[in-house]
Amino acid sequence: MAITIESNPQTFTTMGNPITFVLSSTNVAQPNFKYVADVSFNGNLVARLKTTPNPTNDYGYFNIREVLRYFITIDTDIEEGRGFECPNMWGSYTVEFSEEYTGASATTYDFTGTLYCGAIDSLSFPQYDFNDYVVSSTPSIHQLLTNRPQSVTAIAQNLAYMQSGYLYVPCTIETVANIDYVRYRYYDKGGTIIREFYFETKNFGYHNASDPNENSVIAVPFMPAEVFIIPGAYTNDSNSGDVDFPFDEGYYSLTLSKAANDLTLQSAEYFVFLNTNCQRYNLTEVHFQNQLGGVDSYVFNKPNRERQSIQRIEASKPLLTMGETYSYTQSSFSRFNASVDYSKEFTVMSDWLTDAEFEWLAEMVRSPRLWVKMVFDVSGTPTPMLVPILVTDTTYNVWKRDFDQLHTLTMTYKFTFDEAMPL
Repeated sequence: MAITIESNPQTFTTMGNPITFVLSSTNVAQPNFKYVADVSFNGNLVARLKTTPNPTNDYGYFNIREVLRYFITIDTDIEEGRGFECPNMWGSYTVEFSEEYTGASATTYDFTGTLYCGAIDSLSFPQYDFNDYVVSSTPSIHQLLTNRPQSVTAIAQNLAYMQSGYLYVPCTIETVANIDYVRYRYYDKGGTIIREFYFETKNFGYHNASDPNENSVIAVPFMPAEVFIIPGAYTNDSNSGDVDFPFDEGYYSLTLSKAANDLTLQSAEYFVFLNTNCQRYNLTEVHFQNQLGGVDSYVFNKPNRERQSIQRIEASKPLLTMGETYSYTQSSFSRFNASVDYSKEFTVMSDWLTDAEFEWLAEMVRSPRLWVKMVFDVSGTPTPMLVPILVTDTTYNVWKRDFDQLHTLTMTYKFTFDEAMPL
């Protein structure tokens, strides 16, 4: 075959990094020679690219990232105790390479890979290995789609308010167990385990029937709101998540597992320490797409200041009252507001942050997708929803307590729509 792929992406690659192919061919000397790449996503042809050989080495170069990145979006939810599948956060792509030159038909060579939502830091990408992130049936410790500290604090005010959030996990599509369980441990304030149970993820049902799991990214309950409502029908002790939940200054942890035992763990143990104290101010819970493509949450527990920005467009009409002579009354008007738009902007402040939290929350300020959790009345039932927002800050200082004092994070955001006005 004339075409050879000299370099290609890994089988699982991230949408935020280059997705580059380097080709060579024995036919580059043919007249009007071009390399051709037909790119398909989930079986549908989405683009045909062409390039002439590099004059230095006769190689052809294709970076298909910009073709594919718009097909990957975010799946997120709140207060879903089973977790959920994420069909929009991954997809299978195929590139069919061929040649084009005068007097001959093309020969083809195909490459198939999987794209998932994420972006590896540019300095770390040269060492990127998808096996460190993508969970397979071979037990090993994997990095989840989050850079949050391994120990975090979440607000859980015994049914009055509980923070929401999930951990997102890329996985291979196969018929055998890969990430079928999550091990949860509840600890009292002294560090004694008061309950341990294994929870069946969305992948378990498929593998239990010897079917392949349908999605390559799943989300599992992580924050108190979702862990608390885990159904007992999906735990190995048949108790729901609220049983022995450690409200009394305790904490809990979770670890991914292939099976309901400690011999097949698939991740490090993530700890969630519960802040159960009453809060002086209203809480502002923000969810954001993190650097690796998952969705993290953080609660601002200091004052939330609102500012309204108003935009007016004025127009005018003649001062005129109909009659035999030109006239008008004192109540007539010429100039008027033809359009009035106003938007709300909010400034929120965090509690004191650790160095690790400052590093992590930089991802929130620069995130392309953010939501704020709000509660609305739906047919008489208070219903939490995620409302999209935009961060308006343009800089972010990462403070270090080694040479700076304790700091809080202040962030300004606005809704993605203008408010309605009668005219």
